[in-house]
Amino acid sequence: MDFLALRRLLCCLIILLPVTVACQRDTQSPSTQVNPSENASEQTDATNGTSSSTSAEDVTSTSEEAGQHAAHNDDVRPEAAWPPETSGEYPINAYNNYVETGDLDAIKKRGKLRILVDIANVDSLHREATQQDIELEETKRLAEHLGLEPVVLYANSFDQLIPLLKEGKGDIIANNMVVTESRKEQVDFSTPTAKTHFILVSRKDFKPVTAVADLKGKTLEVTKGTAYEALVRAYAERYPDLEFKVSERNYVELVIAVADGLLDFTVVEQQIYDLVSQFKDNLQKNYVFPEEREMAWAMRKNSPELANAVNDFIRHSKLSRSIERSVGDLDKIRERGYIRFLTRNHPGTYYMWKGRIMGFEFELAEAFAKELKLRLEIVVAPTHEDLLNMLRDGKADVAASLISITERRISSGMAFGPPYMKERVVVVGRDDDKIASLEDLAGRTIFVRKSSSHYDVAMELQKKVPGVKIELAPEELNIQQIIDRVADKEYDLAIADDVSLKLENAWRKNVVELIDLQQDDNAYAWMVRESNPELLKEIEKFFHRKSTKKLQKVLYTKYFDSPQRTRPEINELNADGTISPFDKHVKKYAEEFDFDWRLVVAQMFQESTFNPKAKSWVGARGLMQVMPDTGKQVGEKNLFDPETSVRAGMKYLEWLHRKFEDKDISPENMMWFTLAAYNAGLGHVYDAQDLAEEKGWDRRVWFDNVENAMLLLSEKKYYQKARFGYARGQEPYDYVRKIQARYRTYVALLEDYERRNADETSGLLDLLYPGFHPAVFRAEVSVTQ
Repeated sequence: MDFLALRRLLCCLIILLPVTVACQRDTQSPSTQVNPSENASEQTDATNGTSSSTSAEDVTSTSEEAGQHAAHNDDVRPEAAWPPETSGEYPINAYNNYVETGDLDAIKKRGKLRILVDIANVDSLHREATQQDIELEETKRLAEHLGLEPVVLYANSFDQLIPLLKEGKGDIIANNMVVTESRKEQVDFSTPTAKTHFILVSRKDFKPVTAVADLKGKTLEVTKGTAYEALVRAYAERYPDLEFKVSERNYVELVIAVADGLLDFTVVEQQIYDLVSQFKDNLQKNYVFPEEREMAWAMRKNSPELANAVNDFIRHSKLSRSIERSVGDLDKIRERGYIRFLTRNHPGTYYMWKGRIMGFEFELAEAFAKELKLRLEIVVAPTHEDLLNMLRDGKADVAASLISITERRISSGMAFGPPYMKERVVVVGRDDDKIASLEDLAGRTIFVRKSSSHYDVAMELQKKVPGVKIELAPEELNIQQIIDRVADKEYDLAIADDVSLKLENAWRKNVVELIDLQQDDNAYAWMVRESNPELLKEIEKFFHRKSTKKLQKVLYTKYFDSPQRTRPEINELNADGTISPFDKHVKKYAEEFDFDWRLVVAQMFQESTFNPKAKSWVGARGLMQVMPDTGKQVGEKNLFDPETSVRAGMKYLEWLHRKFEDKDISPENMMWFTLAAYNAGLGHVYDAQDLAEEKGWDRRVWFDNVENAMLLLSEKKYYQKARFGYARGQEPYDYVRKIQARYRTYVALLEDYERRNADETSGLLDLLYPGFHPAVFRAEVSVTQ
């Protein structure tokens, strides 16, 4: 062997040495060693069905010191105290579906009743119940009545419903479907569930359409496959200047487009008009078509057993909804079949998060209605003051919105159930403020709403400390928004209950309790009319039950005592060039789904701080904090397993990412929108985009544009007109910015690591061969090859 060949061999060995060491380290790293199942060291891969033995004993000391460690096999993974969110509802393409075209006996063998629904009907936060809500809930009850598991399948568009039913991909359609002669040829209809009229919808500033109306340049658009299409074709012939379009856009989106000034007219039935009018107040019934239409459930032809069972159920069920006011007691409530709970769109009571309806009061109300075997209807009060007024006027049966028991409310004809929560009343200020005693409040300004129990507390406080100034906050603000204004230095101080401060501290830490006002009697309870003693008795029984007390503790932990939803930053890179114990998994699936693996690791830390056994305040699980429902929809179950969690999270990221395609959004912004949707839910991001456009900002750009609109969705004047309602906009705002900052840190540190590694290798070669230069070496190798 000549000297040149020997030199090349030595150089190769020196260069390969760090690689060999890294490979040996990699075989012992948590990335490969940690893949724990729930209770065993054997984990079956969900994609290929193979089994692999795993161990988590060799966690590197470097990882431990940096806080980037994986769970060991013997770590306990206790379930959350509340059941996981598994609603039995799926997008049609996410469900492991089957073909069944048989009658009821064949359906019963399957054990499931698949209910087909158009996503447009339910894809929003409802301020009050709609006919569609009633149909869906009653169809679920039908399934349970038949001993079947209800499975709701959301079709992408209305015109998919009948083909899916006929193909055997669903068993029944419960979607406000209008009975028409052409549809009768394809499907069988149940006994009518409701009646409706078709409406020509326009904005309020449009004059009524008449024969002499100027319609030149105006467009009327309807959804393909609906009963509106045939009607409008005939209608448009009377107005040749009117441009008529049939589109793939669903009817709810078309009504919203009319409200937003992007379309002149559309036609929908009464129920859809009522739904969109809950959050868009600038619509009008330009023309109501006189013919009354029937709506019913649809089933496949030649299914007499199912049709008989459905019709029998409908005869005994009350599917209609009365919008008349009612102040009747429990007997009248039972007679109509549903109970109306009045609350507010607020993070402690009733709101939408990641596409799911949640809230402490909402979950308690669900349990109460279920116990009484009644359908639950939620009615949202526009302001805090409206809680008492709407209940008194018969627009609801029970008010449940973290309401304090006060003499003022009792003297107004209200009665209260047993207190289910007692909280301290405190003065809230910024974290750089100090109040040592009540006397220190002299000269300060405290903001309260006049309708709240805190106003009474403020009046008593002013008697004790005459120097304190009391200012009235707008009635439309909720307590969280008042605290927000204190945090943002718009208000000086506020009075709040301890639980509201806990809710706020889950998102921000710059507001704190300054002094306890020693209000021992501040207790929350459900409020009813004093003229409803029987309803009050049932509420008292409900809250005295052991099962309810247990549920209260669970819900209190879930909503008010949960771990912080923001997490500390890290800026250290492991000595071996990894940025998490799970780099191997992330790289594998990032390549498969075409994401930047470093960005996904940054997101993973934000979600779980690299803790594979992490459980969130609402039951999200694992490294990527995937909800059980979402995991089911993407075909993954064991979300505490690191690789499964990474794979599930990446599948969900890809699904969200596709929602921003073909919208003229840059690839970088698509990623920021995707992350925001992962955190807050797709609906809130869509609302923020619409609001950004309304404010004159760029709906295609996240930073300094849509993110600012997201912040506004916590303000009533904006969220009351948003399709998905109240959003805690600060969370996705911070979430995306923190991931972006951590991502940049990871990129810089990895590049620095690679430079240092290259420099060390070069330095070793220089010691052996003073004249060595990597470029010369590469050239020599290429020549010999």
